[in-house]
Amino acid sequence: MENKYQTGSWSEMWIGAVAVALLGLMLCPGKTHAQSLIVDRDISLVQKILAQRPNPELYYRLGDLYIQKGRQTGDIAYFNLSKKALTKALAMEPKLAPARRHLAFVLYSLHDFSGASSEAESALKLAPDDSYSYGVLGDAQLETGHYAAAATTYSRMVALKADLYSLSRLSGLETMRANNKAALADLKRAISDGTTAGEPPEGIAWAQVRLAQDYFLMGRLSDAAILGHAALKTYPNYHRALGLLGQTAAAQQKFNDAANYYRRAIAVIPLPQYAAALCAIYQRMGRDNDARQQHQLVEFIAHLNSLNRVLYNRVLVDYYADQDIEHRTALELAVAEFKTRQDIYGQDALAWALYRDGQAKVSLPHIRAAIRFQTTDARLYFHAGLIYAAVGDNDLARASLARALAINPHFQPILDAFAAHEYALLNASTGSQRVAETIEPQ
Repeated sequence: MENKYQTGSWSEMWIGAVAVALLGLMLCPGKTHAQSLIVDRDISLVQKILAQRPNPELYYRLGDLYIQKGRQTGDIAYFNLSKKALTKALAMEPKLAPARRHLAFVLYSLHDFSGASSEAESALKLAPDDSYSYGVLGDAQLETGHYAAAATTYSRMVALKADLYSLSRLSGLETMRANNKAALADLKRAISDGTTAGEPPEGIAWAQVRLAQDYFLMGRLSDAAILGHAALKTYPNYHRALGLLGQTAAAQQKFNDAANYYRRAIAVIPLPQYAAALCAIYQRMGRDNDARQQHQLVEFIAHLNSLNRVLYNRVLVDYYADQDIEHRTALELAVAEFKTRQDIYGQDALAWALYRDGQAKVSLPHIRAAIRFQTTDARLYFHAGLIYAAVGDNDLARASLARALAINPHFQPILDAFAAHEYALLNASTGSQRVAETIEPQ
């Protein structure tokens, strides 16, 4: 294929050869540790070449390598580095479609969903048949609650190329819409196709964790654990798999195992959601000092810098509301998040924060929006049950709590017993009311 940036000079041909070699390494990864070392080596190599002779194609390659490193480690700093490299590539060559598509993905990862949509649309104008650009656009639409648009975008994406990445993305929309059978089928096919095509282990493990998460949401805990371990086999020490296994073990009441998985995940990358989950597990185990340390870690990570305060708003909202603390702060964060991210979980987070702040009536339209697709998620129905009970609609409260407990009776270590208690109280009050109605006329 002709390279428009090569003029025939030795140095430029060398740059082109390196780019081709790097592409080959990306397409033919080895074992997990070796793959990580290859990425580190290639980043260093490309940086040295760029220092001598800037080149848009190589800035794009550098941005791609930083994305790979960010996905491997979970460290968001690599996405900022990728953004800088891709911006330089586009400054030199604005019509470099792959760089614009990658920039859209980076902006999505940084929760700039409007910017991600804009860049993805620009990439599609340059390369209308690029399924990956459709994928990023659909992801941004999904996160902002534009579900009809996301469905159309994903349909075009899959029509162009049904593979590991497109099928995994489509499954997210299906899960949200409670099309569970289709979601599971697409994820299984995605994993199979990715394995056959020799896709990078991290990408396959990511899909395996997605499948495990769906099993968890459906209350199929044994299946979730099996897929979590499969992901660890595919990509050893994968922090997403460790976090999923911690969540699953906690739901199985295996709290020592759960704590161990979360500690391992935090050792890989200290994300606040892992520290928050470990805090709840320690509370359930009666290890108050350890729980206090994890609480401090949640606060430290989430407020470490301005980017973290944007990325982890929703994590903090759920954490504060679950713990029944910092009501006003949780509500402020939920409102700020909702301005740009009005998906069902944004609706749920705002409803949950409003309820904890004593504004159950105000939360009603938001919790109704959160459960409008009947998504199979016990947390959603737990929140709905408490809100309905607070406004005096005991029938809907009872039905919602019953559904939450039927899906997964141990959905959260410090809330599952409370859910069962509230459900029992509602049933008891109904029984007492029926007795009173029977006795009163007599």
